[in-house]
Formats: sequence, structure tokens, C-alpha cells
Amino acid sequence: MQSQIIFLGTAGDSFVLSKQQRMAGGIVIQTENTKIHLNPGPGALIAAQQSDIRSTTAVVVTDNSFMHMHDANAILDVMTLGGFDTKGLLLVSKSAAEKIPQLYQNAVEKTIILQEGTQIECNAVQVEAIKIKNKDPDAVGLKIVTPTFSLGYTGKTKYFVKLKEILKDVEILIIELTSINESKEGLCVAEAQQIIADIKPQLAVLTNFGIDVLKEDVLELTRAMYKQTGVQVIAAKEGFAFDPTSYAVKLRQQRLQF
Repeated sequence: MQSQIIFLGTAGDSFVLSKQQRMAGGIVIQTENTKIHLNPGPGALIAAQQSDIRSTTAVVVTDNSFMHMHDANAILDVMTLGGFDTKGLLLVSKSAAEKIPQLYQNAVEKTIILQEGTQIECNAVQVEAIKIKNKDPDAVGLKIVTPTFSLGYTGKTKYFVKLKEILKDVEILIIELTSINESKEGLCVAEAQQIIADIKPQLAVLTNFGIDVLKEDVLELTRAMYKQTGVQVIAAKEGFAFDPTSYAVKLRQQRLQF
């Protein structure tokens, strides 16, 4: 498999879903021999058909929200043929695990509960659960390190200063952008921009947009963030995919040394 990150959905709330212009199918993170489906929300089953669900190595659910886990059971069912082909991993927050039937938890080779500091290695891909601020106390974000690139995922979090330390050195940063102005639910534009400025990744990708964000010119928002931070910022759309190794500084350095 080719290294690739694919956005199967970018809706961040029910208001966006109701417009039926965006889904919340989650993100596929793919390396040469690993395929992770992160937060398969509404629309994931349909959107993932084109990327071969059976080849999924791990399903990851970071909180118990409808937007992040609605299609998790369906993805697990197809991945394991309803449990007849036991395979793969389920990495899931404690709160989300309580909503996934034991049938599907037993259908995978191993179910691992994600808590702050939990570290798992799957085919040389290291996944670490990180602290975030979410109304679900068991919710986590992720730091993923592969042999060819590193990635941080904020999940739906409020801004807090320690995020800079937690996600330092990631080459790609995926941010859920909840609102234009400050919100109790997640990151607003100013907070997302601050995180990008703090961490200085090679690339920042915005996703899971709240309805008020999509009422604005999102392209203009990303341009403004680039001007303020000097970091390339992309607003994801359904089906958006890119090669993460293109932003892997460490990989390029190794090639130069060779």
C-alpha cells in the first residue's frame, strides 16, 4: 500500500450533516503495510467502500460522540466478515468501548482501551493517546509515528497550553475546527491558529467543521492562517487525499545524508 491520508468526511456537527453536503466518515491513515480508520462517523461505511474496508488493520475511536463512532460497528462488521475472520485491532476510548457491542470487540484480534499515555505499536506504526479537553472525560487525541512520517490529531478539544508540548515535532497536524468564535465545544479559528503557530508543523489540515465555519470562506481562512503562522494550511473536503511523506522532514534529511 502507498502511504496516504484520506478524508472520508469533514462534517463537525449535526447541522452540517443535515445539509447533506458533507459526511463524517473519519480519516484513513495508510502506510506501506498498515491501514487505520480513525473515527468512523456517519457515512463512513459508504465512503470507505472505495478504499477496501477488508484491508483495514485497525479501527480507532477517540471518544463516544455520534460524529466519531456512528459507523464503527458497521466498519468492524465488514472488516471481520461479522466475526468469521478475526483480524485487526480496535483502539477505543473507555467511553466509546461501552457503546460497541462485545460481538465486535471479540471479532478483532485485540481491543485496547485508549487513555492518556497509552502506546501501541502496529506493524512499525506507533500510536499514542494524548490528553485533550472534551466534555467526554475519556476522550483522547492521537500522536502517530510511522517509519516515514509523523502526525498529530487534536480530536475535538478546547485549547490548552500543554498541547504545544504534547504535539511538538509532529510533521503533519490535523485539527478539528468547531467554530469561528470561541466555543465551549471545541477549537475556534483563533485557537486553531495559535496551535499551528505553537507547533509549527510542515502541514496543518483543518477538518470536522462546525456549521458557522462553513458559512464563511474557508479558503480565505486558510490563507489568513498561513500569513499569520508561515505554515501551509489546507481545509479538507470529502475525498481529499495526500501523500504524507511529502511533508516528512526527517525522511528528507535521511535521504540527504545518504
